[in-house]
Amino acid sequence: MIRIAIDGPGGAGKSSVAKAVSRKLGIIYVDTGALYRNIGLFMLDKGIDPKDASRVIPALEELSIELKFENGKQVILLNGRDRGDDIRTPEASMAASAVSAIPEVRNFLLDVQRNTAKKNSVVMDGRDIGTVILPNAEVKIFLTASAQTRAYRRYKELVARGEDVTLKQVYDDMVERDKNDSTRSVAPCVQAGDAVLLDNSKLTEEQTVDRILKIVKKKTKDTTPLYSFLKVIVAPIYRLLFNVHVQGKENIPSTGGVLLCPNHIAAVDVISVGVVSPRQITCIAKKELFAIPVLGGLIKALGAVKIDRGGADVGAIKTAIKAIEGGKTVVIFPQGHRCPGFNIASTPVRHGAGLIAYQAHCAIIPVCINVKNGKYGLFRRTDVIFGEPVMYNFTDGGRDEYEAATREVFDRIVEMGTKFKSLPDYDPALDKRMNKKRKKK
Repeated sequence: MIRIAIDGPGGAGKSSVAKAVSRKLGIIYVDTGALYRNIGLFMLDKGIDPKDASRVIPALEELSIELKFENGKQVILLNGRDRGDDIRTPEASMAASAVSAIPEVRNFLLDVQRNTAKKNSVVMDGRDIGTVILPNAEVKIFLTASAQTRAYRRYKELVARGEDVTLKQVYDDMVERDKNDSTRSVAPCVQAGDAVLLDNSKLTEEQTVDRILKIVKKKTKDTTPLYSFLKVIVAPIYRLLFNVHVQGKENIPSTGGVLLCPNHIAAVDVISVGVVSPRQITCIAKKELFAIPVLGGLIKALGAVKIDRGGADVGAIKTAIKAIEGGKTVVIFPQGHRCPGFNIASTPVRHGAGLIAYQAHCAIIPVCINVKNGKYGLFRRTDVIFGEPVMYNFTDGGRDEYEAATREVFDRIVEMGTKFKSLPDYDPALDKRMNKKRKKK
């Protein structure tokens, strides 16, 4: 997963920019300012001065805040009701600034924000995201602009909504809020020590988004020098020799942890995926491969995770989960071992992919590998197809649920593979012979 914190004063364009960044990266956007605006609006509705902590704190017991996501869009329910643009008025803005200075209000919302970021890759904007809410965020940006520029942007936004305001009123309110937010004793609006400062006074929204995406890419770069060398020198040769064709690379998000699940035809399947993947992959490999001279050292240097297929290798699973949580692209074969063909009823699957997806809260991308006549050969066509990411809604977890998710992944692989007339059928007799060989070893 990846957590992106965008902090800064009002009017810097944090919300619109954060939304655009989330769309580009395919992750969830969390508007934390909207949470405080809802609480501020609630106090105004109750006739409570948002600055009066003695009345605000008891009133928190009368309200509930529910953060939901519908089709990736944030919806906040204040006591079961979405207040819409009511929270965007200048009065609600000032009320939000006032209640956000009260420690009890911030604690009231802290778990809501952190739990969301714990379960999802997010872009979260506010005034103390990188310093208080998500101090361990992978990417921190402090977005700002001159007060004049920010006031003019906010003024145009309010006028477009039909608000009767003057530019001077907006400017004065903004200056006052800047002072309140930056000098308050609790979670002031200041730049985190490890945040990147970005002044967008002379940038358009599109230019600001591009700058942030470049920062994210630089901060989350996970390609090692060895992998880069192999990708530049070895990958083109492999693609030529095995006539590799790729589809759906755009389905792999540019950042954040993700799980790739390809079908398993031969030992070189992971190479076929690696040479066409836009990101460095971390493969879960059987321990026997690590004992092979040269190959063992190579896959270890590339960060492969060793797993003992003879039992429940908890350590390997934990390592894979940690890798995904660290933003890496992990590869695991849902079949567990090589199985030529795609017969849905006969091909066995294991529950590892579902278990990892559940624990790491990540998406799974089914990957279909098809080789003409079912066997790799020089200049024989190899197709690698990356399907659309799938986010499973697990209930309580458990082996049956993990296995069902893994089975669904494999079914999607089969569905992608049916377009190839040369797709070989699964051979139960061959699989039985392979199982006997494994047992002898």
